[in-house]
Amino acid sequence: MVSFGIFLSFLTGFVTVNLISLKFSLIEKLGLSFPIGIALQTLLMLLMDAVGIPLTRVSILVASVLLILSLSFPMIFRRKELVQEIRKPVSFDFSGFNLVWLLFVLLIIILEYMNFSRCVYFPTYDRDSLSGFDTIGYIISQEHTLKGLSIFQGDYMPSIHRPGSYITYTPMVQLSYAYVYLLGAPMSKLIPGLMYLFFLIAFYAVLCRVVNRTGAVIATFFMLITPDMLGFSSLSGTNVIHAVTASLGVIYLAVWFRYRERKDLYLASLLLALNIWTRTEGIVFIGAALCVVGYDSFRRKQYKDLLPVLLSLSPALLWSLFMKLNGLYAEGIAIVRFFWDGEKVETIYNYMKDLYVNNYYYGWSFSAALLSLLVNIRNVIKTRDNLRLLSMILLASLFYVIILYQIDYKWDTIENVLAYSAKRFLFCFVPCVWFFTVTNKIVMTGFDKLEKYLALR
Repeated sequence: MVSFGIFLSFLTGFVTVNLISLKFSLIEKLGLSFPIGIALQTLLMLLMDAVGIPLTRVSILVASVLLILSLSFPMIFRRKELVQEIRKPVSFDFSGFNLVWLLFVLLIIILEYMNFSRCVYFPTYDRDSLSGFDTIGYIISQEHTLKGLSIFQGDYMPSIHRPGSYITYTPMVQLSYAYVYLLGAPMSKLIPGLMYLFFLIAFYAVLCRVVNRTGAVIATFFMLITPDMLGFSSLSGTNVIHAVTASLGVIYLAVWFRYRERKDLYLASLLLALNIWTRTEGIVFIGAALCVVGYDSFRRKQYKDLLPVLLSLSPALLWSLFMKLNGLYAEGIAIVRFFWDGEKVETIYNYMKDLYVNNYYYGWSFSAALLSLLVNIRNVIKTRDNLRLLSMILLASLFYVIILYQIDYKWDTIENVLAYSAKRFLFCFVPCVWFFTVTNKIVMTGFDKLEKYLALR
């Protein structure tokens, strides 16, 4: 039953990507299918709970099938395009394949096999999951509801409404864990394992849209071996899962700026919506996207380009409404007035600076991006090469620092938050900076020459 449920989630995502456009490559569709599918599955579960439908195995599977049928229905009006896509002859172009590409593919397969095996073999043991995400998911599967959970009742759990409580966390991860528990899984680790596996496929696929296969596979490999991100990808926390949708949303927006194909704008907006559905801090990526897309759309007088990105805020509004209607709340931690605290600024600056230069956590990610920027700085200035992507990365970083500053740390010290939570939040930037590193004009020219030299004859 677990396999069938996972297949339904995969199919949901696959149909959704095809609904946006049939022109995405097959490998893109495969890579995006599970992350998008399971996120939509959890949105469906929230809506079911909101209207009073118990979250049982039967109700969820029936609803999933109906969702797939509903998403497939519009394809009837595009049947000619669909038939043409199906009948398109399959061609195998081996001109870009070489032994270096093959070596890196084998390394990625071996490393990810070990990582996935570790993920699904060991039970959940990290504190954040045991005290929140995994436990909440398991209880949802037992009590068949999110809004009426026993641990969300103040008389049963007096601390549930305190600052920083898990009651206010957007429930994508919790509901995805409940989904597999409802289907009979002994533990929830299948979700983070599959998310990261499909993410690697999607990341390589979108890189292939811009850079050649050799450059794409090398960037994917170095992104994969990012030390702390790889370690956390086998745990049940939200950070790496969040990094999947957040980074892909920014990357597909960068692809849209490069090629101006509407499908990339719509897909990027969907991924950004799922990013804020996973963690509310994801608003920094939507904010950065709104700034860059807004400037671009006003400059070109194409104001409708801003609408899909604005709509990506809708999951946050849905969750806020759900909490309001069902009495889910915690003591506020946001400081909504302007103020100046020099000591706090210095603390945030010192910790964030140390994080960005910490190769133990992030490998060569930020160092390689800086080197790539310096090598390509002339093209950045003269032709704005990759400038929009760089702007989104820098703006999202700035907005995150502002959020850190505007928080009243009632439940923990600012030092602990910066040392642990902020460290993991930067996982979202790792794929973005690797994409930036290998897709500028100078580096792409270098990869083209390398691939031409290595190409199989």
